[in-house]
Amino acid sequence: MDVEKWKGALQKAFSKEKGMKGLILLGICGIALIYLSTLFGSGKEKEPAPGNETAACTADEYEKKLEREIARVVSAITGETEPAVMVTLKSGSRYVYAVEEKGASRQEAAGESSEEKETAYVILKNAEGAQQALPVTEIQPRIKGVVIVSRYAGDLETREKLTEAVKTALDISSARICVTGSG
Repeated sequence: MDVEKWKGALQKAFSKEKGMKGLILLGICGIALIYLSTLFGSGKEKEPAPGNETAACTADEYEKKLEREIARVVSAITGETEPAVMVTLKSGSRYVYAVEEKGASRQEAAGESSEEKETAYVILKNAEGAQQALPVTEIQPRIKGVVIVSRYAGDLETREKLTEAVKTALDISSARICVTGSG
Protein backbone atom coordinates (compact mmCIF):
# COMPACT_ATOMS: atom_id res chain seq x y z
CA MET A 1 0.00 0.00 0.00
CA ASP A 2 2.90 2.36 0.71
CA VAL A 3 4.12 1.89 -2.86
CA GLU A 4 0.79 3.10 -4.23
CA LYS A 5 0.95 6.16 -1.96
CA TRP A 6 4.46 7.05 -3.17
CA LYS A 7 3.50 6.43 -6.78
CA GLY A 8 0.54 8.78 -6.46
CA ALA A 9 2.63 11.47 -4.74
CA LEU A 10 5.30 11.31 -7.44
CA GLN A 11 2.73 11.54 -10.24
CA LYS A 12 1.11 14.51 -8.52
CA ALA A 13 4.49 16.29 -8.09
CA PHE A 14 5.56 15.75 -11.70
CA SER A 15 2.23 16.77 -13.14
CA LYS A 16 2.71 20.29 -11.88
CA GLU A 17 5.05 22.65 -13.71
CA LYS A 18 6.65 23.79 -10.46
CA GLY A 19 7.63 20.21 -9.54
CA MET A 20 9.25 19.62 -12.92
CA LYS A 21 11.40 22.77 -12.61
CA GLY A 22 12.50 21.67 -9.16
CA LEU A 23 13.49 18.23 -10.46
CA ILE A 24 15.53 19.75 -13.29
CA LEU A 25 17.22 22.14 -10.86
CA LEU A 26 18.02 19.22 -8.53
CA GLY A 27 19.57 17.28 -11.43
CA ILE A 28 21.75 20.23 -12.46
CA CYS A 29 22.93 20.67 -8.85
CA GLY A 30 23.88 16.95 -8.70
CA ILE A 31 25.90 17.19 -11.91
CA ALA A 32 27.65 20.33 -10.64
CA LEU A 33 28.59 18.60 -7.37
CA ILE A 34 30.04 15.63 -9.23
CA TYR A 35 32.07 17.96 -11.45
CA LEU A 36 33.36 19.96 -8.47
CA SER A 37 34.41 16.79 -6.65
CA THR A 38 36.67 15.87 -9.57
CA LEU A 39 38.30 19.30 -9.54
CA PHE A 40 39.16 19.37 -5.85
CA GLY A 41 39.89 15.66 -5.44
CA SER A 42 39.64 13.78 -2.20
CA GLY A 43 42.92 14.97 -0.68
CA LYS A 44 44.47 11.51 -1.00
CA GLU A 45 47.51 10.86 -3.14
CA LYS A 46 46.79 9.02 -6.32
CA GLU A 47 47.74 5.37 -6.21
CA PRO A 48 49.52 4.10 -9.29
CA ALA A 49 47.43 2.09 -11.68
CA PRO A 50 48.02 -1.68 -11.46
CA GLY A 51 49.53 -1.72 -14.95
CA ASN A 52 52.17 0.87 -14.01
CA GLU A 53 53.88 -1.30 -11.42
CA THR A 54 57.23 -2.70 -12.38
CA ALA A 55 57.68 -6.26 -11.27
CA ALA A 56 61.01 -6.61 -13.01
CA CYS A 57 64.14 -7.01 -10.95
CA THR A 58 67.81 -6.72 -11.79
CA ALA A 59 69.99 -9.74 -12.46
CA ASP A 60 71.63 -9.33 -9.03
CA GLU A 61 68.25 -9.28 -7.27
CA TYR A 62 67.17 -12.34 -9.25
CA GLU A 63 70.39 -14.15 -8.28
CA LYS A 64 69.92 -13.32 -4.59
CA LYS A 65 66.30 -14.42 -4.68
CA LEU A 66 67.26 -17.78 -6.21
CA GLU A 67 70.04 -18.21 -3.66
CA ARG A 68 67.61 -17.61 -0.77
CA GLU A 69 65.07 -20.06 -2.19
CA ILE A 70 67.68 -22.76 -2.79
CA ALA A 71 69.15 -22.22 0.69
CA ARG A 72 65.63 -22.71 2.09
CA VAL A 73 65.31 -26.02 0.21
CA VAL A 74 68.79 -27.14 1.33
CA SER A 75 67.87 -26.33 4.94
CA ALA A 76 64.69 -28.36 4.61
CA ILE A 77 66.64 -31.37 3.31
CA THR A 78 69.71 -31.26 5.56
CA GLY A 79 68.49 -29.41 8.63
CA GLU A 80 71.34 -26.89 8.33
CA THR A 81 70.52 -23.40 9.57
CA GLU A 82 72.62 -21.44 7.08
CA PRO A 83 73.88 -23.39 4.07
CA ALA A 84 76.08 -21.57 1.55
CA VAL A 85 74.51 -21.28 -1.91
CA MET A 86 75.80 -19.44 -4.96
CA VAL A 87 73.95 -18.98 -8.26
CA THR A 88 75.56 -17.59 -11.39
CA LEU A 89 73.65 -16.32 -14.41
CA LYS A 90 74.61 -16.32 -18.09
CA SER A 91 73.02 -12.93 -18.78
CA GLY A 92 70.52 -10.41 -17.45
CA SER A 93 66.82 -10.19 -18.18
CA ARG A 94 65.68 -9.49 -21.71
CA TYR A 95 62.45 -7.87 -22.81
CA VAL A 96 60.35 -8.47 -25.89
CA TYR A 97 58.52 -5.30 -26.95
CA ALA A 98 55.27 -4.89 -28.88
CA VAL A 99 55.77 -3.89 -32.49
CA GLU A 100 53.42 -2.57 -35.12
CA GLU A 101 54.04 -3.57 -38.70
CA LYS A 102 52.68 -1.64 -41.63
CA GLY A 103 53.14 -3.06 -45.06
CA ALA A 104 52.15 -2.54 -48.63
CA SER A 105 52.58 -4.82 -51.57
CA ARG A 106 52.53 -3.78 -55.21
CA GLN A 107 51.96 -5.77 -58.34
CA GLU A 108 54.13 -4.43 -61.14
CA ALA A 109 53.39 -4.67 -64.85
CA ALA A 110 56.15 -7.21 -65.50
CA GLY A 111 54.41 -9.68 -63.18
CA GLU A 112 56.78 -9.04 -60.34
CA SER A 113 55.54 -8.03 -56.92
CA SER A 114 57.31 -5.93 -54.34
CA GLU A 115 56.59 -5.67 -50.68
CA GLU A 116 57.47 -2.86 -48.31
CA LYS A 117 57.28 -3.26 -44.55
CA GLU A 118 57.70 -0.67 -41.86
CA THR A 119 58.19 -1.83 -38.28
CA ALA A 120 57.78 0.47 -35.28
CA TYR A 121 57.65 -0.14 -31.55
CA VAL A 122 54.39 0.57 -29.74
CA ILE A 123 55.15 3.57 -27.51
CA LEU A 124 53.27 4.44 -24.31
CA LYS A 125 53.21 7.85 -22.71
CA ASN A 126 52.68 8.11 -18.93
CA ALA A 127 51.04 10.96 -16.99
CA GLU A 128 54.35 12.85 -16.69
CA GLY A 129 54.88 12.70 -20.46
CA ALA A 130 57.71 10.15 -20.43
CA GLN A 131 57.64 7.64 -23.26
CA GLN A 132 58.62 4.00 -23.23
CA ALA A 133 58.12 0.95 -25.42
CA LEU A 134 55.33 -1.46 -24.47
CA PRO A 135 56.93 -4.64 -23.06
CA VAL A 136 55.09 -7.80 -24.06
CA THR A 137 57.13 -10.25 -22.03
CA GLU A 138 60.25 -10.50 -19.90
CA ILE A 139 62.65 -13.35 -20.48
CA GLN A 140 64.34 -14.32 -17.23
CA PRO A 141 68.12 -14.79 -17.22
CA ARG A 142 69.45 -18.28 -17.90
CA ILE A 143 71.21 -20.00 -15.04
CA LYS A 144 74.87 -20.78 -15.62
CA GLY A 145 75.46 -22.85 -12.50
CA VAL A 146 74.71 -23.49 -8.83
CA VAL A 147 77.14 -24.27 -6.02
CA ILE A 148 75.94 -25.64 -2.67
CA VAL A 149 78.33 -25.94 0.24
CA SER A 150 76.92 -28.12 2.98
CA ARG A 151 78.52 -29.94 5.89
CA TYR A 152 76.22 -32.91 5.05
CA ALA A 153 77.44 -33.18 1.43
CA GLY A 154 79.82 -36.02 2.39
CA ASP A 155 76.81 -38.33 2.54
CA LEU A 156 76.15 -39.61 -1.00
CA GLU A 157 72.38 -39.86 -0.48
CA THR A 158 72.14 -36.25 0.78
CA ARG A 159 74.27 -35.01 -2.10
CA GLU A 160 71.98 -36.78 -4.56
CA LYS A 161 68.85 -35.32 -2.89
CA LEU A 162 70.30 -31.81 -3.08
CA THR A 163 71.29 -32.22 -6.74
CA GLU A 164 67.86 -33.58 -7.71
CA ALA A 165 66.04 -30.84 -5.78
CA VAL A 166 67.98 -28.04 -7.47
CA LYS A 167 67.79 -29.75 -10.85
CA THR A 168 64.00 -29.98 -10.55
CA ALA A 169 63.44 -26.52 -9.06
CA LEU A 170 65.53 -24.63 -11.60
CA ASP A 171 65.09 -26.95 -14.59
CA ILE A 172 68.82 -27.25 -15.24
CA SER A 173 71.04 -30.27 -15.85
CA SER A 174 72.94 -31.89 -12.99
CA ALA A 175 76.18 -30.95 -14.79
CA ARG A 176 75.50 -27.33 -13.79
CA ILE A 177 75.12 -28.20 -10.09
CA CYS A 178 78.03 -28.63 -7.69
CA VAL A 179 77.33 -29.94 -4.19
CA THR A 180 80.39 -30.00 -1.96
CA GLY A 181 81.24 -30.33 1.70
CA SER A 182 82.60 -27.54 3.83
CA GLY A 183 86.12 -27.54 5.22
